[in-house]
Amino acid sequence: MSARAERPSQSRWADEQPAVETTISLEQRLALIRNYGNFSINYSTAVQPRLSYFGDSNGYIAYRKRMGIVFALGDPVCHANEQISLLKRFRALYSRPSFVHVSESTATKLATLGFRVNEIGVDTNLDLDEYDFKGKSKEWLRYADNWITKHGYQIRESTFDEVTPAEVESVSEAWRVTRTIKKKEVRFINRPIVLEEEPDVRKWFLFDKNNRMLAFIYFDPIYNKGKVEGYVTCIKRRHPDAPPYAEHAIMKRAIEQFQKENMSVVKLGLSPLAAIENKRHRCNRLLHYTSRYYHSAGWVNRYFYSFVGHTQYKKRFRGREEKLYYASPVFFNDIRFMCLGSLCGFF
Repeated sequence: MSARAERPSQSRWADEQPAVETTISLEQRLALIRNYGNFSINYSTAVQPRLSYFGDSNGYIAYRKRMGIVFALGDPVCHANEQISLLKRFRALYSRPSFVHVSESTATKLATLGFRVNEIGVDTNLDLDEYDFKGKSKEWLRYADNWITKHGYQIRESTFDEVTPAEVESVSEAWRVTRTIKKKEVRFINRPIVLEEEPDVRKWFLFDKNNRMLAFIYFDPIYNKGKVEGYVTCIKRRHPDAPPYAEHAIMKRAIEQFQKENMSVVKLGLSPLAAIENKRHRCNRLLHYTSRYYHSAGWVNRYFYSFVGHTQYKKRFRGREEKLYYASPVFFNDIRFMCLGSLCGFF
């Protein structure tokens, strides 16, 4: 990966906070996620612009600050036996950090350290050994694939030797103006788009009869013991001129290819605030009720972020849902959630 991949691309997401120098190099971070990064945003924690890092060549915690509040992103990237030690050292440096988008394993460790742990949504996992497209519930995916083929569209996995950054950027910018959030890309929990090749990232594109690019999906790698074992959808864009079945058809073709390669899993990524139950850990009850309200509130979904739309789309794949968590050492999180929303680009 070149130095350019560590800078914001064409996306207008950068804010006033400058890039942070770190003693943990990109090469070291990539080596660490290949060995220990088996969670869905592992790749993003290693390559996303403007993240800071705590740790060394044996492991790291990715984080950002907003208004003096520290938000750690994802699980600690290190050997499982070293995670508690890394978490304790991080907390010793930043006495009141919040942890965002952590797994059940990390949530349990943080609970033992006195954090209140709340669900922030679910990740949908497609276990490829047993996943198929049969039955009434998957008819929409079969129909999308057939429709795309019948009408002369082509779906291809390509590299930036085969497509141009200008084509990709054109689709991305056309997509942006259709979004509720137009001025910035959602970031931190999501990583911004990169217009060049990236190690182990797979990119699938849809073209019309005239070879005009109309849609694409990036898939970030998920590692296990040094090898890619699956992928997570991370960046999706669709031009307003694209057919409504474009994303569905790309997903079906990509999943089928990954199955041929004996990959284990495709993750669809976080459905924010979906299926909040909070039955496993000592949680913040105020945050519990607030999260459930915001997920279904019409004004939030209309003017800020379509939580319900994301949840409904991913449920249609009929995958296995995995809880993801937010952990905080304080009871009142209103200001923290406002800061986190700003950090993510929701407002």
